[in-house]
Amino acid sequence: VWFDHAFQGLATTVPPAEVQALAMLVYQSMEGKTRTYHTASHVFSLCEGMQPIQILAALFHDVVVYQIDGGLPAWLLPLLDGVTHTESGKLMLEEFAPEDRALALCADIFGFSPGQPLPTRRGMNEFLSAVVAARRLQHFLSDTQLIALVACIELTIPFRAPDANGHTAAQALARRVHAHFAKSAPDGLISDQQKTDFVKTTVTDAVDFANRDLAGFTSAPAEYCLSNSMLLVEESMAPTAAPKANTLLVYRTALLGMDTFLKQLNPDFVVQSYDGHPDVSSVMQMLATARRNISFVRDYLAAVISSVAIIEAVALNTGTESSIKLFLNCNRRVVPGSGLSQDRFAAPASKTMVQTDVYQLLAHGLTLENHAGLSALPLTACVYGFLGREGTQNARQQAVQMFDGTLTPRTFLLAMERDLVCTVIRVMAATDTAGKDTLFALQSRLHASSMST
Repeated sequence: VWFDHAFQGLATTVPPAEVQALAMLVYQSMEGKTRTYHTASHVFSLCEGMQPIQILAALFHDVVVYQIDGGLPAWLLPLLDGVTHTESGKLMLEEFAPEDRALALCADIFGFSPGQPLPTRRGMNEFLSAVVAARRLQHFLSDTQLIALVACIELTIPFRAPDANGHTAAQALARRVHAHFAKSAPDGLISDQQKTDFVKTTVTDAVDFANRDLAGFTSAPAEYCLSNSMLLVEESMAPTAAPKANTLLVYRTALLGMDTFLKQLNPDFVVQSYDGHPDVSSVMQMLATARRNISFVRDYLAAVISSVAIIEAVALNTGTESSIKLFLNCNRRVVPGSGLSQDRFAAPASKTMVQTDVYQLLAHGLTLENHAGLSALPLTACVYGFLGREGTQNARQQAVQMFDGTLTPRTFLLAMERDLVCTVIRVMAATDTAGKDTLFALQSRLHASSMST
């Protein structure tokens, strides 16, 4: 449907069999079993309300996600023939013939040169996706339409600081679009004003598309930004070897990776703008929303990481299996035999300051329409409510020290509030009745240690 809509908007006739083949290519790419965020659902959400070229960019911009897919999918290899070779574990851009119009266009618009390594997190996936789009559509689109399509995909390379000359990603893209358009335009037939107008339209359309791609940061409610983040956490775990995939180690490594990324992310680099578009007021509003959403997600992640750390520390001290299943069982609404239900987990103490929305989300979960929901994590809510926002951030820092070996699991548990650790142990004992004696013995030892200090 979206391909038909785009081609109709461009007044381009594409045979139905070709449209079906294009749809199948995108579907195969987006619905791989390793993907949870970069899926067809994400693509379709971008298409709503977009112009025809932007719709085509949406459909193609994530067909390659090399790290998540474990390489290049077999069905894309013919379209990427002669583009790269592997050297020292890196994908290197091959030399290519100037008459390879689609590849030359993509190299010009991305600013890539033959012989260079494709930057893993600064355009490799976007470039390869653009090559697939340009090669597949070059017989149906005009030169200017192909330029605009590739430009839209290029600007979805996210979170880029200004370059050494102070030029933003959009400004740098505008220079490359102008250079390629001037090079490819028939001599004397295109005026300087026409070139300027084309660049302005192309780049502002790309800005709108890139901002739509990151709308989860800049315009969506915080819960949607969090849901996207947790889908990305899950997706980042997919390449992990299967025997380890169910361990808390893999899970909390993914959580910490997301938290570290958000900590280092400058919100000013989330929003794209060019030549006064969007206007200053809109940009400031998007930036404010991005800052608020990032803070919200980091508070949630700190609570989950702290909860995971306590469970993992107890497991390491008792020989209990530490798995994602254990974490989820401990966060069931009702834990049989524990005397604890969701309503009986400790509410935030009056002395602690929490972000109410984060606490309520942890305690009760949330169903999001047409979006991945967020399950209730009542034990994690208990940890967050007991420690408070500041205490949870401190616990997260101590958890990192335990994870890297600076703190022993026992020392980490002794640094936590005793009543909180006892609550976690009681819940773990209820989920693992065979190991409850060992768990309660640890509780007694921790109590004795705390009393002697």
